[in-house]
Formats: sequence, C-alpha cells, structure tokens
Amino acid sequence: MGGKCCADRKPRPKGWSDKPFPNKISSSLRHAWVEGLSGYILYEVFLSKEDDQPVGFELETDSLEVKAVTPGGLLDTYCKQEDEFICPGDKIYSVNDFTDKSDILRQLKEQEKLEIVFSKLILEVKILKRPGKKLGAATDPKTFTILKIADESLIDDWNKQYPKDRICIGDTVLSVNGVVDKDKAVQEIASKEELSLRVLRGPRRDVEAQKDHKTGDGKGKPPAPEKPTMKM
Repeated sequence: MGGKCCADRKPRPKGWSDKPFPNKISSSLRHAWVEGLSGYILYEVFLSKEDDQPVGFELETDSLEVKAVTPGGLLDTYCKQEDEFICPGDKIYSVNDFTDKSDILRQLKEQEKLEIVFSKLILEVKILKRPGKKLGAATDPKTFTILKIADESLIDDWNKQYPKDRICIGDTVLSVNGVVDKDKAVQEIASKEELSLRVLRGPRRDVEAQKDHKTGDGKGKPPAPEKPTMKM
C-alpha cells in the first residue's frame, strides 16, 4: 500500500465492476496515487454493506476526519481480517474514486459497496538530545513499533510541548535522520545529537483521543467545542 504508483492500488474484488464510479478518475486522486501525498500514506479498504448496515465509524463532516471506529463494526472487522488499522485522526481521501466531500458523504450513505481511501498522517518529529535525558521509547525490534514511552524522557517532553503531534504507543518509526534500515536507524539514535523522526500513526490513538475528549489539553482548559460529526 501507499501512493507511489497506480499499480500499488489493491485489485478490486470480483463483482465490483458495476459500482457507480465516476466515468473518469479525478486528477487529484490520480496524482495522489502516482506521486503520493506529502506527509501522508494512503490506505484502501473494501467494504460490502448489507441493507442499511452502518460502516462503523464516526466522521467529522467538515474535515472528513475519523473521530472514532466502532468496535466490532464493519470497518473494524475488515481491518482485523486484513491486519490493518484505521484510527482517529485518519481522514477519508476518496470513496469509490469520488473526492468531493458531498459526493463522499452520499456514497457512504447510499452505496453498499465501498472502496474507501484513507490518508494516514506521518508525523515529522525533531528532537535535540540533552544531558541526562534518554529518548525514552521501547520499540519492537522487527517492526520499530513503539511499545512503551518513559516518563520525563525526550519523547515525553516532545509530547507535552506538541500535544497535537505527540508520539503514542502503537505508532511506528519509519525513519531516523532519513535512514530506514532499522539497524542503521538505531545507530543514528545512539550516535547523533539531533534526531529527525518520521512516525506513522498507530492503532492506539483511539485511546488517546478518548483521553483528550475527557481531559481537554491537559493544562486545565476544557475541551474545545466539538465540530459536527456523523455516524456512518
């Protein structure tokens, strides 16, 4: 998956040729698949609804940002079967190749077969080492997925300073100082004073989103007024 070439798109399931796709794919969607989206990775999911079965997520109608995924719902079940994840903060980029917001909402409501392209944010994190401070992340040695974040660490400091771009358990480190090889990336962390991390959002962000909703920004301020959402 990703968005480097149109050939990277998953093949559509059998029987989907009769879907009401646009006669011509939009230039913005074609460009997204050929060139990629700056700062994002594209994920495709294929869902088949029965009758009025809900898709299984809550969507902010203005930004098309996912606010919550329904446990055991259609989308959640698909992701578990395909070993993938969609989480709060991800955005819908297209549905059945439609990219206009009104078309996307109409497709989600009216169509039984849905090819949904989600854009998943990649965080750009800049960390400068300081005496007595450790980076503070325990990671899976195979996937570089973050398993634990230490209190009072460099990452913890980053999270407090940039709560909207915080690193969470379940996020995956894609590169360190542009190095994608995991062994060499570990060497970068050990040897360099300045670290530039590219981090992919992970499935635990639904837990963090619930914390935000309950506690606001963590500085005694109440949560910001909620924007209109729709359960699909």
